[in-house]
Amino acid sequence: MAAEVKILVVGETNAGEVVETNEERTRPTITLIREGDLNIIVDPGILESQQILIDALASEGLVAEDINIVCITHSHIDHYRNVGMFPKAKILEHYGLWNKEFVEDWPEHFSPHIRVIRTPGHDYTGITLLVTTEDGVVAICGDVFWKENYPKDPKDDIYASDTEKLAKSRKLILEMADFIIPGHAGMYEVKKGFVQKIKNNIVAGPNKQKLTLYCKKCKKMIESAKDCCACRPWLGYECCGCEMDCKFCSCSHKKFRH
Repeated sequence: MAAEVKILVVGETNAGEVVETNEERTRPTITLIREGDLNIIVDPGILESQQILIDALASEGLVAEDINIVCITHSHIDHYRNVGMFPKAKILEHYGLWNKEFVEDWPEHFSPHIRVIRTPGHDYTGITLLVTTEDGVVAICGDVFWKENYPKDPKDDIYASDTEKLAKSRKLILEMADFIIPGHAGMYEVKKGFVQKIKNNIVAGPNKQKLTLYCKKCKKMIESAKDCCACRPWLGYECCGCEMDCKFCSCSHKKFRH
């Protein structure tokens, strides 16, 4: 069964306009992930009152002691201020998975439906959770994007540690996710237009510019037409190696030819 993702607190920030207002106000988007026995809070952040988060958890039938993982997308205090609210939780962040005084490396495939990737740029400690839900892959990415496609140009991120790395992290997330939960706003859908891109990359021949494509389900990189549905290769981006039949047509070809 796929994981579930729920925004508990919708974030906001006026950091991009603070020069005009002369008063910066910010709070992060706080997200709950549920998968099996895992209850994960992402970016418990900074709030006017911790009661806001306590009430949001209660609406999901949870209390702070039920949270067993807290994920910090990057090391800016507005995203991790309330980490101490969860006394039983391990902490997942750039440097590792912490259990009280002990730390270990986190696996990229953190659970059957949760993948952790490094996405530096806004901050060098940036990580993103890619969560497979029934509706598609949700990227919870902190401030790789503050809001929907904002700042529009990575160079306009006034807090970015490395704008070139930020641009690469954005590109990776846009390729891999169906939905994005940014650092300071609600979730939005990624509008890819991938079918035409795949036609250009795979069907039209080797002279086209190389485009890195990934299966939307298993995230395997699609390198050539042999990785795609044998009857409609331009639909290959929906395929994966799970031995199921093609999702889009009535042929009986398997999703990948091995």
